[in-house]
Amino acid sequence: MNIINLDGRYQIEKKLSEGTFGETYLARDINRPNHPLCVVKKLKPQSPSVFPVAKRLFDTEAKILEKLGEHPQIPRLLADLTENQEFYLVEEYIDGEELAKEMPTYNRQLWDEAKVTQLVLDILEILVFVQKYNVIHRDIKPSNLMRRRQDGKIVMIDFGAVKEVTTQMANLPPGVPGTVPIGTPGYMPYEQKNGQPSFASDIYAVGMIAIEALTGQFPHTLQRDSQTLELIWNRTVVSPRFAAIIDNMVHFHANQRYQTAAEVIKAILPDTTIISLPPTVPVVPVKNKNLVAFISSFVALIVGLGVATMYYQVNLQQRSQQDEGMW
Repeated sequence: MNIINLDGRYQIEKKLSEGTFGETYLARDINRPNHPLCVVKKLKPQSPSVFPVAKRLFDTEAKILEKLGEHPQIPRLLADLTENQEFYLVEEYIDGEELAKEMPTYNRQLWDEAKVTQLVLDILEILVFVQKYNVIHRDIKPSNLMRRRQDGKIVMIDFGAVKEVTTQMANLPPGVPGTVPIGTPGYMPYEQKNGQPSFASDIYAVGMIAIEALTGQFPHTLQRDSQTLELIWNRTVVSPRFAAIIDNMVHFHANQRYQTAAEVIKAILPDTTIISLPPTVPVVPVKNKNLVAFISSFVALIVGLGVATMYYQVNLQQRSQQDEGMW
């Protein structure tokens, strides 16, 4: 079905992409002042017979996306709709460029250790929040990370969990649950290919992005040691300490990797304290205990005023420069 005006509100302007799991459109919300841009994703189950199950999964995933959108570096879910046994997600439009266009695999300009460290920390800070909801992205790669134009921050898009709605149980007998390997070759670890992703799977993807930025090699072109199964890459471009951290992120075996994003942040910045806040308030790495006390007091004040969420992000660039000599 060609959609022109969805729900009498979202006016389709053009198709952005089309793939196995559905189609993505650029649209305008004609019910809001100035008709702001938004993104419409159409998801279609592979078989009409699984529509009731797919509908339940879709509703569950939409609720998760709505919660994740409380983070300022994840697009907000504006609406979830069902029409003619097809599912639609309407999300906030992010004005920016894909990180893929900054990578040396695109422009042949290698990144240095300090710049890659900052990128890794930026992505991990978002993942700390995502993991608070027990969500695995499953498709972290440069094209799913946007550099927002207004502030230069990284925004994580296209959470793969919702894609499972369109494929799960499509070809299985009634009552038999199924899983599908969602992800992109090179950024997707072995256990994820087998339909058993974990938090460590997303950490693997971030590590592969770091190697790509440092070496200019596409992840899927890297070889593995025939004995250890570990990746072979040019570790000499960074300090031994940072190389060891990356190696820990991309171990072949998931149980040998860092298990959470917070663990990786702690490894990169040993003096960092991770504030334990409710899931609606993103977890923020801070540089000293006095700042922890200050932020805690400020959060209490905001909550008292009735504001649902607030994100505090400490600029880690200064810390990275201070630690650069140690790496």
